[in-house]
Amino acid sequence: MTKVAKYILGLGMAGILAYIFLVLPPAQGFVAPELARIVALHLPNAMIVMVASFMAAAYGFRYLTRGRNPLDDAKSKVAAVLAMLFCLLTTVTGAFFAKVQWGAYWNWDPKQTCIFFLLLIYAAYFLLRSGIEDPEKRAAVAAVYILFAGVMTPMLGYFVPKQMPSLHPKNAGFDASYNTAIWTTTALLLGLFAWMQSLGVRSERIKLALDARDEER
Repeated sequence: MTKVAKYILGLGMAGILAYIFLVLPPAQGFVAPELARIVALHLPNAMIVMVASFMAAAYGFRYLTRGRNPLDDAKSKVAAVLAMLFCLLTTVTGAFFAKVQWGAYWNWDPKQTCIFFLLLIYAAYFLLRSGIEDPEKRAAVAAVYILFAGVMTPMLGYFVPKQMPSLHPKNAGFDASYNTAIWTTTALLLGLFAWMQSLGVRSERIKLALDARDEER
């Protein structure tokens, strides 16, 4: 990412945060309408989890089907790291929303329960990787597992909780300005995700090059 793009991204993030907390009108239908604005951060983070999980699964599939390239495994791992990071951010922003609106950070609401299981799935992915010493076997097993995680992410993140009764409001009083904030934040977080993914992959390239050099000695 160029310096200009980084500056634009940084200014955009600062601008959208100011817009969310200073300009967005209160959302009617909540116990604390003023503080419901955190939804404009919560939902975009959840969307990035989906993007990161699909990317991790795509690179895992590519590793299994296109020559077992270690770089594909590395790209899948970096995307999985970011999927878990944004999943944690989704959980934290959701917990603050729950505290303000429902009186407790954690209520075992279906959406909270599902995201808890999703965090466990990604934690298990990294435990699995750390438990296998052989690089090729580790990459192959991780690729199969991340395909499973890629399927479970939309299931647990959207489809399953949508079918269950929930504390989450069905008809919240969000006006058009919330759609603007949510989609603008999502676009900016996509840019941030792309930057972080590129940095992570660059680091993995260096590690692979160093490992290859060590093997040659």
